[in-house]
Amino acid sequence: MARDQDTYGLDNPWPRIGWAATAGVVVISVVLGFVVLSRYQQNDSTLGLFSAICRSLGITGDSAPAAEEKPPLRTPTQVAWTRSTLDQIAAGDAQHGAFIAINCAACHGEAGVSSSSLVPTLAGIDPAVIYKQLDDYRKGKRSWGAMAGMAQALSAQDSADVAAYFGAQAGGLPTLTGERVPESGRSLWASDPAKRLVFAGDPQRGIPPCSACHGPGSFKIGAPALKGQHAAYIERQLAAFAQGSRQNDIYEQMRATARQLTPGEMQALAAFYGRTP
Repeated sequence: MARDQDTYGLDNPWPRIGWAATAGVVVISVVLGFVVLSRYQQNDSTLGLFSAICRSLGITGDSAPAAEEKPPLRTPTQVAWTRSTLDQIAAGDAQHGAFIAINCAACHGEAGVSSSSLVPTLAGIDPAVIYKQLDDYRKGKRSWGAMAGMAQALSAQDSADVAAYFGAQAGGLPTLTGERVPESGRSLWASDPAKRLVFAGDPQRGIPPCSACHGPGSFKIGAPALKGQHAAYIERQLAAFAQGSRQNDIYEQMRATARQLTPGEMQALAAFYGRTP
């Protein structure tokens, strides 16, 4: 009985030693976990004391980014597919557009059928596509030689008119039917890399199928139909998107996709779409 009383007595030092040891372990753990180890980041500079403690608690103590000067916001295009915009494009005057298109013939060919593989054929293109590109040139969202100066001379209504003219011309790109005829080999297991990318994409690389926007089949507003376009022109634009020299794609869809493509895949896609239908 006396031995039990001595165990819990005030003169017994072991309880105090145990509590002191526990407190020491806690203090050392806090210092190591919240102060020392949290300061070091992989491939980055060492954090300060306050930032290290905040990081350990799962919050950020870094106020520097909020105080830094923000880069100017860059929008890839100022065209919005509102009802009024679509109505203006649909009401384009092709007769007036033919007068404007006289200035385009030197590069894009008579009636928009280009003889140069580096200049796109405009005949048969959806008017919304031409309208958007002209607006991008006019607003400085896309830059290419004389096109910027030509577009500067056009109003929004002029753009709608010339787009209506080229969209109605025959002999260029095939008519958009919106039909998707089932064919074999249009899957992730297709042996032809171009067919695989056009109809199935590459989910592992985050590449959507080209046909989701450019056809054949469904078409997205503002996305050009590519079937029948010059292969060299298609390949050149893919490279421009991949390199970032062309930046007028909404949500950076083309830039994100083109950066994942190899030069061989770009060439194969251009050849697939560029074949004469």
